[in-house]
Amino acid sequence: MIKAVVFDLDGLLVNSEPVWFQVRTTMFQRFALKWTDDDQKALMGRSTAAWIDYVHGKLKGRLSRDEVTKETLDGMVRHYRSGTIRVMPGAQQALEYCAGKFVLGLASGSPEVLIHAALESNRWARFFSQVLSSDKVGHGKPAPDVYLEVLKRLHTTPSESVVVEDSGSGILAGKAAGAAVIAIPQKELMPSPEALESADIILDSLASMENALDRIARRSIAVSHGAR
Repeated sequence: MIKAVVFDLDGLLVNSEPVWFQVRTTMFQRFALKWTDDDQKALMGRSTAAWIDYVHGKLKGRLSRDEVTKETLDGMVRHYRSGTIRVMPGAQQALEYCAGKFVLGLASGSPEVLIHAALESNRWARFFSQVLSSDKVGHGKPAPDVYLEVLKRLHTTPSESVVVEDSGSGILAGKAAGAAVIAIPQKELMPSPEALESADIILDSLASMENALDRIARRSIAVSHGAR
């Protein structure tokens, strides 16, 4: 039986990855350096500390960690407030459907300031019983910490929960937490085959969430009956 559904944010509910890419590209161009698709893919789903270390390392001291953080977050907040970060297809429909049947959590690698900017700009805070940044736990994705903590706060177990993710690190984090995982990858930033193979269901968009959750629920019931 499914009691809780926990969503990622970037690349799943909002199409923020191109904006992250743009903000970082602009930063790197100032120093005649290039930010690549592989760089972007490497940071999808990762914690704030992880991407700051990565970007700072690639810049080789041209900016301090504090400068990297401020410039990146200020740029992202401006885009959220201006409405240039688009909602992913099916996101509103999926949230409304799931909120009517399950308790919902949000587990994101983004810092709190960007999570709140996304929820505020789209009026989504009402859907979520718990919202957590992986900055607030010991280890970011692909470690399961953020999902385990959200499920604990939702008073549910992994076996009663479904994680919805787009990135390879997020898929692996959800599986490591013991939850069923629905993967909705972006074609431009496709996770590794190994990560995708670990997902329970792979979808093209959030518009198919209802059917996917029904399939997981039926599978759970079949397993439960078989164990008796």
